[in-house]
Amino acid sequence: MEPLRLAICDDLPEEREALLTLLEQAPIATVCAQFASSEELLEAFRPGGFDLLLMDIYMDGMTGVEAVQKIRETDDAIPIAFTTTSTEHTLESYRLSVLKYLEKPVRQKDINDLLHLVKLQRDSAPRLTIRQNGEVQRLLLSELFYLEQKAHHVFLYRRDGGTLQLYGKLSDLLPQLEGQPFFCPHKSYCVNLAFVRGINEEYQCYEMADGKNVPISRSNRSKARRAYEDFLFARTRGE
Repeated sequence: MEPLRLAICDDLPEEREALLTLLEQAPIATVCAQFASSEELLEAFRPGGFDLLLMDIYMDGMTGVEAVQKIRETDDAIPIAFTTTSTEHTLESYRLSVLKYLEKPVRQKDINDLLHLVKLQRDSAPRLTIRQNGEVQRLLLSELFYLEQKAHHVFLYRRDGGTLQLYGKLSDLLPQLEGQPFFCPHKSYCVNLAFVRGINEEYQCYEMADGKNVPISRSNRSKARRAYEDFLFARTRGE
């Protein structure tokens, strides 16, 4: 089974080493990247790059809360756990959809429970089953920005910057997206609403988190706006 990809951000080397020791003794395999400051983490952070972020709150320079606020601007899905000696930021943890709040010194049981929860979420996450070059792949829906039909091929744009090209029709993939936060604003496109950053009224398109614009057909304008607003409302309610 693929190990969990972790990022540890703490300005104290001894605190990072303590977490690494706990992770090495945990029953779930992990690979870890270490960062000594919020600024260092943000420079390297890319949506989809990690399965879990362990973030200290009190650090020199930018605090952990401030860093998570910036991360949530581009990635609202990555599980995050604050590690701290104080519980005074509990409200911020809730507002930023932080998965856990681990008080220092962090216990082995805390780490084990956290990894089990993250692994369960990752393994049970909705996926899109595709066939490419004769091999079956199951792609996390949370990793897909949007799908586009071009001639006889479908292009899948991922949030890690990669693109997959499949022979076939977009319509053949749509049944797997039913009940998920995807919407087709145009006959040639299907977007993940989690990565829509707004609607450009002048050009009538969805503005995506990767800077691309996805066109909205004239017949779908009202539906596209309603779908996006419904998604935002559901996310605000935590649905």
